[in-house]
Amino acid sequence: MGVRELLRLVLANLLRMKARVLMTAAGVLIGTAAIIVLISLGAGLQKAVIGSMTSVGELTEMRVMPSMAPAGREVRVAAGGRVVSAVATGTSTGEGALTDSVLDEIRELSGVVAVTPILHLQGGANLRLGRYETWANIQGLDPSAVDGFGFRAAEGTVAIGAGQAVVGSRVGENFYDPRRGMPLEEPPDLNGQNVRLVLIKWAEDGQPVERVMRLRIAGVLEQTGGERDWSVYLSVNDVLAMNAWFTGQRQNPSREGYSQALVKAESPERVSALQAVLTERGFQAWSPLSMLEGVNQTFAIIQAVLGGIGGIALLVAAFGIANTMVMAIYERTREIGLMKAVGANNADVMSVFLAEAGAIGVLGGLGGVVFGIGVGRIIGMVAWSYLSSQSGGEIGSSMPGVDSLVYVPGWLPVFAIVFSALIGVLSGVYPALRAARLDPIAALRSE
Repeated sequence: MGVRELLRLVLANLLRMKARVLMTAAGVLIGTAAIIVLISLGAGLQKAVIGSMTSVGELTEMRVMPSMAPAGREVRVAAGGRVVSAVATGTSTGEGALTDSVLDEIRELSGVVAVTPILHLQGGANLRLGRYETWANIQGLDPSAVDGFGFRAAEGTVAIGAGQAVVGSRVGENFYDPRRGMPLEEPPDLNGQNVRLVLIKWAEDGQPVERVMRLRIAGVLEQTGGERDWSVYLSVNDVLAMNAWFTGQRQNPSREGYSQALVKAESPERVSALQAVLTERGFQAWSPLSMLEGVNQTFAIIQAVLGGIGGIALLVAAFGIANTMVMAIYERTREIGLMKAVGANNADVMSVFLAEAGAIGVLGGLGGVVFGIGVGRIIGMVAWSYLSSQSGGEIGSSMPGVDSLVYVPGWLPVFAIVFSALIGVLSGVYPALRAARLDPIAALRSE
């Protein structure tokens, strides 16, 4: 039997029992729609979580911190085309310290774009503009590495010099009037402003001691949705001088090393390899990509569970297809006998029933995809609007490009239709075998 003739016969048979076919396909539609909605909900949550994570930090960036290497262990790192080896002493200096020379070696690693030490203030500080003030998340960076980390200025420049600072896009939002204790109705424009950085430490008698430093805001960064939006960046030397005032002694990075460094890889694919090299060298290396991999694994399990729940509904629909095809055998016994009498073999009879069962599966799958995508989008948009309104718009701004809690991957509709067709064909195996085994003479005598 040719394909064209088979399709014509299957279409004619399905049209003869339209009501039964539609009700059976409705069961497949519900199961397929359940799979679409549940898996797309899991994918949407994954996209939202990943969107918030990638806004917190670039996937190509790594935080590197000194770590105590076990004594006697050889650590190796490829730098400048050569392999540097040493035996760890179990101390936090040398191999375990982020000195200037070690940072230079890290810069020479293949795949590294930029490296900078990160210094935080070792005391309290606030930023004052006129009579307004705010807290300040001060970070010291290597001015020559700023461009390598992709800092982009919305206003002014990203160049950091002595007595100059670059601020995040939302630093101005935290300014308030201390006399009224109220936030400002409109954040001040900080670009080009001369501000006072007030350092505060406590004397031995418990009294606060302040030191006022003048800073010029060289530029305001573009919004990223992460830590940069709330940070004030100064040069490393300026922060070293401030910490010397706090502690009473000046740090010598060439000997003591920094507490933390930021390393940028040329692509996310290079991050894991660089982390392994730095860890082998005796450092702690962390990147948002590490967390992202764990999140992806977790959501893969969640999507499998949700898809399994939807699959149960489709399994129930499979019994409906099998029942419909068995009833069709009873109603078409004489027709089957006639087919065999005019030359149809068992394979021809089986192909007719398998094709009919598969067609019911495809019909229900197509309807389920359309229905599932529509319902999923409505649920996702309503849920996202509700969460956004409850958070005052913070959720939307922290996850740019995400506007729904439901996301339908491109492969999901194709998978759902193919899976529905497969369920239909498998459901038709028993009825097809039963039809093929009918004796043609007995079938022709049946009423």
